[in-house]
Amino acid sequence: MKIIKILIKGLGLVLVLVLAVIGIFIATFDANQYKQDLSDLVKQQTGRALEFTGDIGLTLYPKLGMKLGSMSFENAKGFGSEPMLAVKHVSVSVDVMSLFALNPQIAQLKLDGLTLNLRNNKQGITNWDDLIKPEPQSSATESNASTSPETLSTAADMDIVGSFGGLNITNANLSWVDDVTAAAYQVQLQSLTTGIIQPAQSFPLQLKMSLNSGQELAAQIDLQTQLLVDRKTIKMTGMKLQTTAQGSLLPVSSAKLDLMADMNFALETNQLSLKGFNTRASSAGGVLKKTSTNLSGEIGFDLDRQLLTIGVLDVQVQLDDPSLPKEHIEIALSSSQFELQLNQRSLSLEDLVLKLNENEFKGQVKVLDYAKPSAQFKLATRKFDVDALLGFEKSSDITVPEADPSKPEEPAKDVQIELPMEMLRSLELDGELSVAQLIAQGLTVNNLLLKVNAAKGVIDIAPLKLDLYQGSLAGSVQVNAQADQPSYKLVQKLSSFQIGEFLKDFSGDDLVSGAANVDINLTTQGDWLSKIKSNLNGNLAIALKDGALKGFNLRHKIDTAKAKLKREQLPALNQQKTDFSALSLSGVVKQGVFSSQDLDMQAPLIRVGGKGSANLVEETVDYLVNAKLVATSKGQQSGTADDLKGVAIPVSITGPWLSPKIDVQYDELLKARLDEQKAKLKEKLDAEKAKAQAQLDAQKEKIRADLEQKKAALQQQLAAEKQKLELAKEKELAAQKAQLAEQRKLSEAKQKAELEAKKQAEKERAEQKLKDKLKKLF
Repeated sequence: MKIIKILIKGLGLVLVLVLAVIGIFIATFDANQYKQDLSDLVKQQTGRALEFTGDIGLTLYPKLGMKLGSMSFENAKGFGSEPMLAVKHVSVSVDVMSLFALNPQIAQLKLDGLTLNLRNNKQGITNWDDLIKPEPQSSATESNASTSPETLSTAADMDIVGSFGGLNITNANLSWVDDVTAAAYQVQLQSLTTGIIQPAQSFPLQLKMSLNSGQELAAQIDLQTQLLVDRKTIKMTGMKLQTTAQGSLLPVSSAKLDLMADMNFALETNQLSLKGFNTRASSAGGVLKKTSTNLSGEIGFDLDRQLLTIGVLDVQVQLDDPSLPKEHIEIALSSSQFELQLNQRSLSLEDLVLKLNENEFKGQVKVLDYAKPSAQFKLATRKFDVDALLGFEKSSDITVPEADPSKPEEPAKDVQIELPMEMLRSLELDGELSVAQLIAQGLTVNNLLLKVNAAKGVIDIAPLKLDLYQGSLAGSVQVNAQADQPSYKLVQKLSSFQIGEFLKDFSGDDLVSGAANVDINLTTQGDWLSKIKSNLNGNLAIALKDGALKGFNLRHKIDTAKAKLKREQLPALNQQKTDFSALSLSGVVKQGVFSSQDLDMQAPLIRVGGKGSANLVEETVDYLVNAKLVATSKGQQSGTADDLKGVAIPVSITGPWLSPKIDVQYDELLKARLDEQKAKLKEKLDAEKAKAQAQLDAQKEKIRADLEQKKAALQQQLAAEKQKLELAKEKELAAQKAQLAEQRKLSEAKQKAELEAKKQAEKERAEQKLKDKLKKLF
């Protein structure tokens, strides 16, 4: 009992002391002195005046606190007389009983009518630059020393005792004026309220604010979340953000954003993650009447590595506008992994699925540098119906209106081809697109494959392959943006292409039909359609088999011209087309004009050759063909024998491509008939001449035979006479020979006798001489 009495007395003494302290505080507290001291301190530290208006009120129980009147903070010199900061009402209090428990519970900090004016003048100086004083090197060193690992560890081990009743900020206004860019923004914070803020515990946060920049932007932001802030983490659980905006800065009349997520930001690793992320954005007006976008996924952002990742990305977009095909387009994009590397300006989409209404593309996309841009992609789809996507409806009643010869045809309007030249010069692209079936402009093509490579301003699409209308196309396309004006190169080879079916699907009428082989090798340059046409150069070759040319009947034109010349009844027109078994044409394109010298068409009754030109700029043709009839006209127009068979008949084709004038040249036709009659007369004269020549040749042959016979008889007679003469001559020669032999024999005997006589005489003289010598000796 004695102890209880002592405790009661002790408590009473404590109570008396507390009451005494409170009484002394009330008696001695001078609010104006505190205001003046605070103003002097602020003036000393900043050089600006802090002014209070009204008295400071005190509360004692159950909360010990202060209610401040309005106050204002002077603006920097040169920024006007308006205060930089002004507050109408501020109050803060502490629960009295929590003081006795040594666990102070601070009640809400209430702030009403906060105004903050921030400005950047034309010299680039802000009205808070003078409040930021650079720290000396020594203080920085001391600061680093004070934040040593040991200090940080100690601070981290300290637990904050007590709680904070939260914030209640209302009617706050923040203005920002930039005189350099002439930008002005006004932020109005209608309310910012929180629940009780306690260590290591989450608390509710609600924010309502608006942003205004004149006519440029007006936005309203509402945020609700459960916020947790500790030494390692900032968490926002159940975050709901609603934003509406309108203004000239937006490409739409109004926009709305609803976002829900659980956010976690790790302070030690600088990593942000969003789970349960789901956002819906919508807009009205502007380019499109209405848009709606849904985005969801698991988002992670590493601030140190500047890496944004989204797992299982799902984006859905709906566009509504009367200008859109069918007034509605749905776009869906999903990816198993989305990575955005901000410092490397790269992103990648793995297992990409892109849907445009009912069209679906699958593949992957990698952007190596979106500033250039530089990208790689590989996309494929089973079917891409461009007509369904764009709302194109095929019509079988398309007809080409006939030209009125009395009215000159108006030239087609020129069109500028504007390419993003700077972007193309920096573009680096390596991609592949494959489409199993493509439907566009009523045309159906299959197995489309194109590979794109772009580098240093040159964009190559090679190869470009596709199957269409029982044929195939293979080739390449090049766009060169290195010069001031873009240049183009087209190389294509089209094989076994049913051109009639193509034209019927494309324009509703098969003006030309047949299996076509086309070789194209063209170059051009320019940024206007007229320049592109006039700069066309290269080669072009076309060959068709088993087809027809609709719109005119060449044989009927010839028969009509012939009937007019002969003043006969004009033939009936059974069909307005010209059939052919083969048609070929090749030539050179120079400065937009196609010239050919080898037109060749083989029809059942006609053979056609010719030469001429087609002006691609003016879209006119000037061709002269020579049609040669090779059979009777029975079966197509007439049943009479054709008296122009084999005669080359000139036909002029001039005028616009779609409605050319086909004219059989009558004077040339008459000349052809005269030439034919001359040819027939010449043939008859040649026959008579040949007959006369044959008779003459027969007479010549008879005379020659008689002469030969007489010559033979004469030759026999001459031979007999010759033989007789030869025999007589031989006899005479033999007699002469015998006579000569006899004479030679007699002459020889005489000569021998004379010789013997000479020898005997010589002998006798020699003997006489010898005798004479001997006589002389003896």
